[in-house]
Amino acid sequence: MGGLLLRWASELGSGSVTDLKHGVGWLARSENLPLSQGAAGRWIRDCQSLGHLDVDWCTGRWSAAPGVLTRLPSADGLAALAGSRTTRFEERVTRAESEDLVVIRVPSSLPESDIPVPDTWLVHYQESAALAETAAGLGVEYSDCFAVQAAAWLPSLAPGPPAAPPAFGSAVERYDLTAEQPAFVPVRRWELEGLYRFRRADHRLVCQLLREGSWYSVSQERGVYLELDRQGIEPRKNLRWFREEGQGRKRFGRLIVDWGKPLPDLQRRIAVMCTGLPPEFGPKYRTITYRNVPRAVAERIAKSLRQELGGRDD
Repeated sequence: MGGLLLRWASELGSGSVTDLKHGVGWLARSENLPLSQGAAGRWIRDCQSLGHLDVDWCTGRWSAAPGVLTRLPSADGLAALAGSRTTRFEERVTRAESEDLVVIRVPSSLPESDIPVPDTWLVHYQESAALAETAAGLGVEYSDCFAVQAAAWLPSLAPGPPAAPPAFGSAVERYDLTAEQPAFVPVRRWELEGLYRFRRADHRLVCQLLREGSWYSVSQERGVYLELDRQGIEPRKNLRWFREEGQGRKRFGRLIVDWGKPLPDLQRRIAVMCTGLPPEFGPKYRTITYRNVPRAVAERIAKSLRQELGGRDD
């Protein structure tokens, strides 16, 4: 199902996020999938993290990402194929497999109430020097190791562009980080600095920051971390890294974040592309776990979010 949805989106090429949500939901329901609220939006965000879609949530537009072959960090000769998967591209991969290309397809492990994401396609290689030629044969770009390269260039977190305040009479919510389960709560006035959420005149739900009397556009995830930094709330507990067991794995481990403080889009894609697989969701402790994350990458992610990396590396 996930592969069919990605092929459909890839053939479309681009469009509005609203239309994509409607299409994804309709196709999923036609397969009698038991969908939970917001499943279509989560599918889009998961495909964005896996490098298949590029999404601008502020403008409500999306496009199929260009195809790319990228090495995974220290993953025993495995590279991930990400990006658009049109019918023509899938035929090209199948033809390459009939020759000598080894493609390992790893199915989704997301909860059953979510729409399955496409299988992860991992290419096995002997020499990394040959990957550029493999990518060219498949008609995609080659990236030596996206996770490591992108992490090195992560900018420090900052508010988005200036924005207009909520319209008079709007129903406005303010994010409360002091509650046991942080959440948006309704407010009558919005004079205090903080992260707010409301619907614009076009009915789209948006998040904005209020800083020193000025409003700024921001995604919810970025806004949460900007609020954590402003309020100085337990910085060590928000991102945690734990070293993996095994010989030669000292520099690699699990990056763990809480459900209520998910990584912003770019940081999440970098963490996901350390394996090419969706993260693991732990309902018991309400955590999100990314595996095979180099310590240096985890530190760059934390620094970009103005956080101190916690956990244990001994």
